[in-house]
Amino acid sequence: MAQFIDVNNPTTIKWTATTSQIGARTLRIRTTSFYNGGRPSVQVNNWTSSTPAAPTKIDSRGVTRGTWRGLNQMYEYSILSGMLVAGSNTITITIVSGSGGNDFLSPSVVYDSIELY
Repeated sequence: MAQFIDVNNPTTIKWTATTSQIGARTLRIRTTSFYNGGRPSVQVNNWTSSTPAAPTKIDSRGVTRGTWRGLNQMYEYSILSGMLVAGSNTITITIVSGSGGNDFLSPSVVYDSIELY
């Protein structure tokens, strides 16, 4: 899935957790490519992550490149105990960048996976 700042930003994940599913966790986001410095910043309920550093620039367009030529990135966010609650939880993934662009040429990432463990 591709997420573009100017098209489909943010992505929101909502779910219900039981008491056995809460506590300290790690949110891991793997991307296969990005465009124009796009990278994920996350909010988990009322907590907001710091903004990750921009990935190393590849001199080509993003979503059409293909994963075998992409620059795979892994972003990990530590979710401390108390940030997740028994009941309704929300993770919001927002693509951030210091660069601009319009529509499908705006900063973006292509997701490989999103894990909460």
